[in-house]
Amino acid sequence: MKAEKRGGGSGFSIGGHSEFKLIEKAKNGSKEAFEELMRNYMEVIYNYICSHVSATEAARDILQETMLSIWQCLKSFDGNSSLKTWCISITRRKIADHYRKVYKDDSMSLEDLQEILKAENDFECVYDKLAVENALTILDKTEREIVFLVFNAQLSYSEVSKIMNITVGTIKSRMSGIKAKLKKRLGKGE
Repeated sequence: MKAEKRGGGSGFSIGGHSEFKLIEKAKNGSKEAFEELMRNYMEVIYNYICSHVSATEAARDILQETMLSIWQCLKSFDGNSSLKTWCISITRRKIADHYRKVYKDDSMSLEDLQEILKAENDFECVYDKLAVENALTILDKTEREIVFLVFNAQLSYSEVSKIMNITVGTIKSRMSGIKAKLKKRLGKGE
């Protein structure tokens, strides 16, 4: 397995164990190894859920279902992506499952669409977090998800591509459009 540039993937050490060794131990049933692995991703996974679901109780339920699913499916993790990318893909499916159950037609409520992603000074034009949060409201659901995955989850475009099943070129193009929209909204456009 390869080490990732951002440190979220395999190859890093946790308490003296490489992620690869922890994955292998967890695959063999070690709950301690699984818990140690998940400590590194729990906050990103929970924030990702909260970026789609406004109700705290629902977010916690989805987190619990996601952790159970990750545990149950870990033996199928083949290392073709980072563990973080794989976990977020499972999380994304659990969020979709939630909305299928709740809304039957897989539509999101207006409140959930208004949920604002938090990005901290990742665009050069950001001078005020409140202005950024306001600007993010002009983005559609897919654009906000891309922003979250790139800036909050700190995933590469390639990883975002795998999670969202969109080509890397499309992710790059959308990010360019997102940055242009935000710059214009923040008064930094040409």
